[in-house]
Amino acid sequence: MVGLSLGGLVFAQSDTVASELLSRPIEVGQADGEALDNFLILQTNLHPPYQELHNGTLSGYSVSVLNCAFERIGVGYGLAVAPRQRNREMVRNGQADGFFLARISEFMDEYAVASNPLTLEKWVWVSPSRRAIEIGSHQVPKPDGVATIGAILGSNEAEWLSEQGYSDLVRAPSIASLVGQVAAGRVDFALVDKHSFEIARTEQGIGAEQFNVQFERYAPLVVYFSKRYVAQFPDLIDRLNAVLEFCEANPMTLEPWERDAIERVQLPIVRQLAKSPELIAHVRASLGGGKLPADQRRLVDEEWTTMGRLGQPSMKARGILGNELSEFLREFKVSNGDQVAEAFVFDVYGQTIGMNRLTSDFDQSDEPQYQMAQSINRDHALIDDIRFDASTRTFLSQITVPILDPESGQTLAVLTVGLDVSAALRPES
Repeated sequence: MVGLSLGGLVFAQSDTVASELLSRPIEVGQADGEALDNFLILQTNLHPPYQELHNGTLSGYSVSVLNCAFERIGVGYGLAVAPRQRNREMVRNGQADGFFLARISEFMDEYAVASNPLTLEKWVWVSPSRRAIEIGSHQVPKPDGVATIGAILGSNEAEWLSEQGYSDLVRAPSIASLVGQVAAGRVDFALVDKHSFEIARTEQGIGAEQFNVQFERYAPLVVYFSKRYVAQFPDLIDRLNAVLEFCEANPMTLEPWERDAIERVQLPIVRQLAKSPELIAHVRASLGGGKLPADQRRLVDEEWTTMGRLGQPSMKARGILGNELSEFLREFKVSNGDQVAEAFVFDVYGQTIGMNRLTSDFDQSDEPQYQMAQSINRDHALIDDIRFDASTRTFLSQITVPILDPESGQTLAVLTVGLDVSAALRPES
């Protein structure tokens, strides 16, 4: 049976219904002519808490984000539910306009185009706690090992494991089945999204003490649109990407071990940079303009953000990007590889004075980092939770520290370094 949900979403609970739906698509959603012209059908699969059914309505985090984004750009769309492998094939064969959620892969790039990420999954290895005691609590399975490895059939994790050389995978039909097999000892290790695992474990009444959980990596997940649809509506993805940042939910909270890792490994590097005589000299050279009048500051910020959304620096931004402080920050970014996504400096008034790349805005005075400028505790550091940053197209945790005058101890400016958590928090990092 086909049903309608809030926002005019179409869903199907079986392969048969999904196939019928795509052969005779139901046009619902926006009513204006333009929306009907570019109305699209997106395939998806049930994957709590991202896509799930509640009282016959398809909902979940990713669905709410897409509802928000498509409403903002005035595009009508429908959803059809089918197994993930079938969804991917339908897009590849031109039977669907797109599907989600998918990890970014070269294979998919051959026939589809990815949006900006909708969410960031945290992939973990889950094993029976008794198994962890036998082999050592910090060991993860190797592709050529003897451990039994499991993943959900057709999942992003299963695809990634195959690419990494893991063979003879146990492919469970659902997260609930996979968690049950791990708890029973029939699977030694399973690679799963941590959030989904916790929900499935709780629903089955299995205590956390029965599992050992070890972090593997972060996985940004996107919507893939078929190249056929993109060729017909070439501006849709850019329009969608431009509003996704306004539709995301709360940031992903750093776990204690993640915050500890940042404090132990990356924070000392950022503190050392803030105390660098070279950086301090460049900061001094970039100061001197003083606080801009409120009206001028607002105009500068509006031009900065408006042109930034078009991928172009404003005149003010171009001047800052060309100064020696910005060049020094670019060298710092390069020296730290893919772990650092951005580095910028703003003065005690919140005005950006240096950046390795164009920031989303000029005026930082409405950001939490600005409070660093007047912090009583000069040793204080602010480590933000994880949030997607549209200007760098990465999931960041920002570290902010004051830049102090070595003679007076007064705050000269404030340094913010954005860590790409997908790289900075990998186990090998």
